[in-house]
Amino acid sequence: MKKKKVLCLVQLAPPVHGASMMNGYLTGSKSVNDHFELEIINLQFTRSLKELKKFSFAKIFKAIGYIFQIVRKMTRFKPDLVFFTLSSKGYAFYRDALYVFIIKLYNARLIYHLHSKGINENAQRNFLTRTIYKWVFKNTECICSSEILGRDIENVSKTKPYIIPYGIPVTRTQGLERKKKNNKVPQILYLSNFIETKGILVFIEALSIIQKNGQVFNARLVGGPADVTMEILENKIRDKHLSSFTEVVGPLYNGKKYEEYEKADLFVFPTFYENEAFPLVLLEALQYNLPVISTFEGGIPDMILNNENGMLVEGRNPEMLASKMSGLINNPALREEMGEKAYIRFSNNYTLEHFEQNIIRTFNEVINKQQA
Repeated sequence: MKKKKVLCLVQLAPPVHGASMMNGYLTGSKSVNDHFELEIINLQFTRSLKELKKFSFAKIFKAIGYIFQIVRKMTRFKPDLVFFTLSSKGYAFYRDALYVFIIKLYNARLIYHLHSKGINENAQRNFLTRTIYKWVFKNTECICSSEILGRDIENVSKTKPYIIPYGIPVTRTQGLERKKKNNKVPQILYLSNFIETKGILVFIEALSIIQKNGQVFNARLVGGPADVTMEILENKIRDKHLSSFTEVVGPLYNGKKYEEYEKADLFVFPTFYENEAFPLVLLEALQYNLPVISTFEGGIPDMILNNENGMLVEGRNPEMLASKMSGLINNPALREEMGEKAYIRFSNNYTLEHFEQNIIRTFNEVINKQQA
């Protein structure tokens, strides 16, 4: 049986972020490629996180160049389905709307995969923007990573979105019965790029509060510097008298990164990033039996069930964060219970195999819907 053709308009790494990683998993999946014939246009406008929001003429030239690539692929490849990781707002949305216009000229079936939020809010700003959104989503399908994020398009799309949570590769060598830790002092892990809106400075403030209250802990900050440098973090830690308890590790990858999860007792990610959607670091933490403290941003409440496999706090609230951290530091039995529920939730919902099978089923359903 001849495989159906899928044209993928996606952003692949670098830079490395949740969307580029998931796009890489999808386009590189053996299962997906066994079911479909894929052609890929890598919409790569930058090679680092620092350049993402910066204007440059190079981005304009690249955007024009991708128009010709899209026309060529649509004409020669003749896809049964176009899979497009549509940008949600800003200049990137209007650029992507132009690509949608070209694709719709070919009467192709379109399915978007949204990796950020803010569409409903942005659509309310003026009549023209709202009209463009409604046109972009007209006669299309959409994938969102959680029920919460699916509500972000309810005012611009008449079609109910497909809910496909992210999934990541299984990297652990043991299952639920993970080896008992010998940590006499609880180990707290923060792992993400060092971006202020990801809550890194709020985390340090919370550590200062619990240290002043006599709490005993060790904290490790793992990630690559972005708008917050290693020097800024180390100075902040020194000023808060946390140097004996807190280490700025820097970026770690693959095995070294997974070792950090293995050693930790608690994972903390107090993000208040406005475009936060479905952070992969939380899935990694769940896989390693770690209770998670995070926030109500994006789809996080669908991943972290409050007081079950973790706890949720308000963003920018170091006092609330410190209170929840103290509660788990003082209660090893609760950490263990939440950690077991974390692993079960991961293994039942968020493996890469789950993601691949959901994508395959959705692609087939959308293609068959077109042909019906």
